[in-house]
Amino acid sequence: MSDTGTVTSLELSSATRLQRVARLQRLSEEALKRHAVRAAHERDEEALWELMEAHLTLRGLAGVATSQHTLRAYRRGLHELLVMWQGENLLRPSRDAGPLYVQRLRAGDRAEVLESEPQGARRGRRVKKGPLSHATVSLRVAAGRALYDALAWAGATDADPFRDVRIGRAVTRPEDNESTRVYTEFELIELMAAARDQQERVILLLGSHGGLRVSEMLRLTWADVDLRGGELRVVEGKGSKTARVTLSPKLAEALLTYRRAMELSGDQREHVLELRSQFGVFNRLRKVCERAEVDFKGVHALRHAAGTRLYRQTGDLGQVQDHLRHSTLDMARHYAKADRRRLRASLESWE
Repeated sequence: MSDTGTVTSLELSSATRLQRVARLQRLSEEALKRHAVRAAHERDEEALWELMEAHLTLRGLAGVATSQHTLRAYRRGLHELLVMWQGENLLRPSRDAGPLYVQRLRAGDRAEVLESEPQGARRGRRVKKGPLSHATVSLRVAAGRALYDALAWAGATDADPFRDVRIGRAVTRPEDNESTRVYTEFELIELMAAARDQQERVILLLGSHGGLRVSEMLRLTWADVDLRGGELRVVEGKGSKTARVTLSPKLAEALLTYRRAMELSGDQREHVLELRSQFGVFNRLRKVCERAEVDFKGVHALRHAAGTRLYRQTGDLGQVQDHLRHSTLDMARHYAKADRRRLRASLESWE
């Protein structure tokens, strides 16, 4: 519950999800298998998603804490797979069905998807046309694997069409080298799903949403956290300078949940993080990366991810400078250099 005593949307969605999961969990093994086989034969998208959601909740690394972002991405991936696999037997997919699916995504061969959007899917966004990015293809494959993990869990099939699928390397241009030490949005989704406790989630979000340096994370105290005002007070340098950082709703929710857990356990420590050294934070993030099968790029790459995402969203270096607390605009310019997508999109319309 929130500070005002009301139930948060996160708590409500988790409770509703658990109710759906409990319905499947109560089925006998044979009944669950029949349900899954029927759903696969009939290509019942809602029933298949219910199986995926249950398996992610009961057997996934994050369990009930799996983010809504991850669930939406997997739900989207299920829809695209069903649309693009028309004629495929889901329980006995043809040889190389998985690799062919990946290559079609990479080539942008998705006309049937663009014509078959689920109700409400276009709300608030444009449907991506053309080849999908490396990160998006990886996410679609993760959704496909999640589907077959769920079908195997239900005893419906032992098929694993995505087991040996190779996605290939992301194409990197020389001018993009500065961005190689940045966690992509897909990688951040995977890291959040692999986080095992609230401290790990807070570390990820302090860096990737708040843009904090590891030294700033370690200095942060609960007295610096203003959840009602939606801000953090960050002590920079050797303590002679302070700055304000605006909280994203997700970071505010994570801090609130973390503080409540501390209060319930009787922990009255002053600092937000229990870890008290840069090596401790470094090592913890490295372990999260190992669980998520994401290349470890260091803690500072979380801060770079915040700057990169903000620039791509706004195109405003001033906002990047303010959020990351750069002393000059020039310090924020490498985010513009690393992001060539706007320039390429503009040039494509030239005649």
